[in-house]
Amino acid sequence: MMIADNVRHLKRIIKRDGFRVAAKKVVARLAAQAPARMTYKHDTIKHYEFLLGEEQGFGLKLTSRNLPEGSMTWLIPDFEAQSGGHINIFRMMQLLRTRGFRHQHVVIMEPHRWSSAAEAQEAISRSFGEHGITVSLGVRSIEPCSFLVATGWQTAYWVSKYKDTLNRLYFVQDFEPNFYAHGSDYSFAENTYRLGLTGITAGTWLADKLASEYGMKTFPYSFACDTDLYKPTVRRNQTTKQIFFYARPVTPRRCFEMGLLALKQVCEAIPEASVVFAGWDVNGYDIPFPHFSRGSVSVQELPDLYSQCDVALILSSTNLSLLPLEVAACECPVVLNDSPQSNWLLSKSQATYCDMSVDSISAAVIDNLRNPEKAKKLARAALEHAQQNSWEEEADKVAAFLKSIE
Repeated sequence: MMIADNVRHLKRIIKRDGFRVAAKKVVARLAAQAPARMTYKHDTIKHYEFLLGEEQGFGLKLTSRNLPEGSMTWLIPDFEAQSGGHINIFRMMQLLRTRGFRHQHVVIMEPHRWSSAAEAQEAISRSFGEHGITVSLGVRSIEPCSFLVATGWQTAYWVSKYKDTLNRLYFVQDFEPNFYAHGSDYSFAENTYRLGLTGITAGTWLADKLASEYGMKTFPYSFACDTDLYKPTVRRNQTTKQIFFYARPVTPRRCFEMGLLALKQVCEAIPEASVVFAGWDVNGYDIPFPHFSRGSVSVQELPDLYSQCDVALILSSTNLSLLPLEVAACECPVVLNDSPQSNWLLSKSQATYCDMSVDSISAAVIDNLRNPEKAKKLARAALEHAQQNSWEEEADKVAAFLKSIE
């Protein structure tokens, strides 16, 4: 069974990214499973010295007149087709391109798996759409531009040390130090907020935090969703009360373990309840209550999945993902943990909030299931909020900010 699953997974990668990328992934997987005596020593110094970057450029006397108007270069880590962070980056690039920033260029940072820029550009077009975005490979391929944009923290040191740009920006989607234990990687990531870059942040929580704690100049944009895709579908007759749980045990900040224990309490209190897990395959976990494991669900299937559920539990110990708004757009009641990084998007008249504890989480979910009229009122308010937001409006705000500093 495992072999068959691996073959199916390999076929999906070949269809999505091509044979060359699939072959490289197989080689990498085999290398990771090789006996210790066959592997190379880790070169820690080389790895982190590279991340800390080096000075590049000639210190040219640049002005808006001797550069392509509104030219933007984004330095990004290598990407996967379904990466939410990369989806947000390419969406913003495409929207800015139609708002006076026509020259949008991507530099893919090492390590990457592409044999040529053309191969990478084809994969970007296939995964994220053909938007006239050009591509080059490697941090030393950065060229003079009006705006140079860091994305993940690993790219920020290189951006801060590049001389031939008018503006150094930092597209910050989360407080990335919290992705790590409080050690070296935490500090490497945290120190990028002290490099003097201007932050364009996903939401007000990040903007306020980076400005107050690190002195960064910040500009927030809010979240939106595609309401042509994310919208309520017809509810089918069900004998159970369905709970959606965004389950990613491989991503600690999504608090899978806390949610699992809380949902066990919910199902014990409400025997007709059943949990729908999506986001990751949890079939390898012992889950002693009624449930379905949907694993990774295609974007096209998500609206119906959300619409069939009576409540959605979405936990995050760091910044929100787009998920709460997308679920809300399908008129499914939402339960979120009540903390500054999670409560800036939906108000308490639009979502149910709980403390990050097993008892508080389970009580919030149970309250939604036992009080469906109250839950529907919250869901309708959240739906109206989701329908009022648009990526076009958020891109207008970012474009106006860029023009103000150009």
